[in-house]
Amino acid sequence: MASPALDAAVEHIRTVFAGMTSPGETGCGMCHLPEETALLSTPGAQLPDDVLRMFAHEVPSHFDDHQAAMRRILPQLAEQLADGRFADLDAYDLTGLGRSGWQSWPAEQAGAVADFLHAWWTHTLNTQDEPWDAMTVFQACVTASSTVTPYLARWAEQPVGGRADACLELFVEWWIDELLDDSTNVVPWWCDHTRDEPLPELQAWILEHAPARLRARDADPVLLFKVGLLALPHEQRFTEETWSRAPA
Repeated sequence: MASPALDAAVEHIRTVFAGMTSPGETGCGMCHLPEETALLSTPGAQLPDDVLRMFAHEVPSHFDDHQAAMRRILPQLAEQLADGRFADLDAYDLTGLGRSGWQSWPAEQAGAVADFLHAWWTHTLNTQDEPWDAMTVFQACVTASSTVTPYLARWAEQPVGGRADACLELFVEWWIDELLDDSTNVVPWWCDHTRDEPLPELQAWILEHAPARLRARDADPVLLFKVGLLALPHEQRFTEETWSRAPA
């Protein structure tokens, strides 16, 4: 069940983007059927789930007006993301929104998108019984907005010992080796190629915030040791001398 804040964010998306279309859209003739593309020119028409998913991750060259296409699908997309109907979510599924440059849209539109993503992430942190789902939503939000900053800030605001810490423990367990190796796989779909990927910011945040939260969960001492290695230069993280200090 969605939270009041998430419900309000979805309703804001509906209101701001109501009736928007991509007029005369021809789409990609190899990927989209004419009747599917025609829905983008029809205000309020519901897209089949598989068509919505396909449109949501398309590259800009697949549309005559990529930004208009993203505005057109946003109400239905936000609804399905919020209520969990967007099955088997992957960060890749929001690359279309991530490539749209929505941050430069008119302030009301950009604000509605940002508010929805933040509300979706906060709701996920506070409600997920399955931490794995939170890791996916985090990556999807980063993909959609090409920033980790607001989502890490929301994570840090959550109470120590709460549901968010279970999500953090899983995230660190899954990604710590890649983080130590400076691998960008942690944020697999970075859509803003004018800026560097945010790996250093993510590493610094985990180094600062994860240890206390992991200790509160009685996490594996080796995992805590690995988190501490993020403070070292890359070349020192894997030496025999460094690992001689690891917990037995």
